Amino acid sequence: MTALFVLLAFQPASAQLHGSRFDRAFIIMMENQGFDDVIGHNDGTSLCGPPESPGCPDTPYITFLATNFGLATLYFGTTHPSLPNYLSMFSGNFYGVHDDNASCAAVPAQSPCDGVFSGPSLVDTIESAGGNWLALMQTMPSPGFLGPRWPLTGDTLYARKHNPFVYYKNVVDNPIRLAKIQPYKSFGDVAAKLASPGPIPDLMFIVPDQCHDMHGQSGCSNNDALLREGDAEVQGLVETITSSRAFTYNSIIVVVFDENDYSSNLGCCLSTNPGGGHTVAIIIPGHIPPGPLRSATAYNHYSMLKTLEDNWGLVRLGNSASPLITNMFSLIPAWSSSSESVRDMLRLAPRYR
Repeated sequence: MTALFVLLAFQPASAQLHGSRFDRAFIIMMENQGFDDVIGHNDGTSLCGPPESPGCPDTPYITFLATNFGLATLYFGTTHPSLPNYLSMFSGNFYGVHDDNASCAAVPAQSPCDGVFSGPSLVDTIESAGGNWLALMQTMPSPGFLGPRWPLTGDTLYARKHNPFVYYKNVVDNPIRLAKIQPYKSFGDVAAKLASPGPIPDLMFIVPDQCHDMHGQSGCSNNDALLREGDAEVQGLVETITSSRAFTYNSIIVVVFDENDYSSNLGCCLSTNPGGGHTVAIIIPGHIPPGPLRSATAYNHYSMLKTLEDNWGLVRLGNSASPLITNMFSLIPAWSSSSESVRDMLRLAPRYR
C-alpha cells in the first residue's frame, strides 16, 4: 500500500476515466434533512410555477428530480453527526468518529488542524486509475484551506467538517492535491471552473455552505426558508453543470444528504449505532431515462462509494468491499446511441417566482 501512495503523488491525470455506467460524476452534498422533510415537503406558503400557486412543495426542484429520475427510497446516513458520514463516503470507514472535530481534537490546539487519518481514500483510488478530481467548497476562503471554519467570526458558512478531503494525510501533505480543493461563491464560479482548459474532472464533489445546504446557522435558521434556499441552490448547480461542456450523455449528477435532522437513528448496511437516519439520494443521468427509476434496496454512503468504485473498476475501500453493501446501478440507466440529452427534460422543472 505504501508503494501505491508514492506512485499516486506523481500519477498524471487522464483525459477521462471510462466507466461501465457513467464516465463522469458530479456529487452535490446537502445537509441534515430527512426524506420526508425534503421530498414534497409543503408548508403551504411556497410560490413556484408554472403555474405559480401557494401550496406547492418547499422543494419544488428536488421534488421534480425525485419524481423523474433515480430515487433511492431507503437511503440512510451512516451515523450522526456530519463528519463520519463524509468519511464513510470517501473511504468506507468512519474511523470510530462520533463528533465533528476529531482531527482538531487529536492534535495540540492550532490552526490549521492536521489530517489524522492515514488510510486510503477515493482520491487515492481515482488517481491510481489515472483519473482526475476536483472539490468545490462554497465560501471557503482560499484553495486548500485547512482551517476549521470561515468566516472566523459570526455565522460559520464554510465548515471543515463538511470537507472530507482535508481529513486524510495523503491529501493534506500533498500540495498538488490541496490545490484541487477550491472555493466557489456563485454559480458563475462553478461555470468558469467547468469551462477552464485542461482535463475535466472525472469526479467533482460540490458542497454548498451552511446557509445553502439546508444545514442552517443563526442567520438562516428557519427550516422552511432553508429548504427553499437549498432547493434553489441545487437547481442553480444542476443547471450550471448540465449547460457546461463537462456534462455529457455519460455523466451523472448525484444529490445526496449526509444524514437526517436527528429525527431518527435508523441505519442499514454496516451502519454504526446510532445510524444516520432516513435521508435522500437522487441520481440524474446525462440522458433521458426510460421512466422514473425507484429502488427500495437499503443503501447508505458505503453504497455510494461502491457505486463509484464498481463503475470505474477501482479498489473497494473499507466497508464498501463487503457483500452486504450493494451498489446503486439499478438507479442508473444504460446509455445508447439513441438516448436524448436530459437537458431538455430539465427545462420542464418548476421555478421560483
